[in-house]
Amino acid sequence: DGGPRAGGTPLRVLAANLMVGLADTGELMALVSRVRPDVLALQEVTPAALERLERAGLRETLPHAVTRPRPGAGGSALYARHPLTPGEAIEHGRFGQVRAELAHPGGARVEVVSVHPCPPKRYGPQPCWRSGLEALPRAGGPPRVLAGDFNATLDHLLMRELLDSGYRDAAEVTGQGLRATWPQGGWGPVPGVAIDHVLADSRLGVRSFSVHGLKGTDHHPVSAVLTLP
Repeated sequence: DGGPRAGGTPLRVLAANLMVGLADTGELMALVSRVRPDVLALQEVTPAALERLERAGLRETLPHAVTRPRPGAGGSALYARHPLTPGEAIEHGRFGQVRAELAHPGGARVEVVSVHPCPPKRYGPQPCWRSGLEALPRAGGPPRVLAGDFNATLDHLLMRELLDSGYRDAAEVTGQGLRATWPQGGWGPVPGVAIDHVLADSRLGVRSFSVHGLKGTDHHPVSAVLTLP
């Protein structure tokens, strides 16, 4: 079930983890041209990657941006077709998750978060990963979209609690909840896991969800066509 107003005004969302800025700039720009997102959520955005993307014309396509590039894996960014009002970034363990309110020309205002908590460790306590997920805003208040690399599948308790607050996972709604997004190519015969998501406030409709390829990164970008309340 696509939910409320599944046939309403579309909001196209694309999310991509750039793997410490190494993702292929030309391929990402081509993906943006194909998907035509209203908002693009990027993770692992380095200063050099941001410079390459803007030199390639990303600002011409998506002129509004909130960016927090960093060396390594902790940077993130939001680019949009419509005006963005920056919100307070979510900071845990040198990982910054930017957030902003998008003003759609139809009158709707939607908060968007570029999600990227610390990755979990192989063994032992997980304070950074846990706090990064727990700090994500619960549903309620303004309609909201959380998009990016959650470093968690829908089986994790923290993800189920987030969904229970009033979000829906676009992949799950469209019957693709188990479709792997990391690593690209899987582990030999093992297909990988679904840790990249688009979570939409339950007041938004979900029309479609797609998984894409992108050279230079270990994550598949994901996109969804949502509809505004």
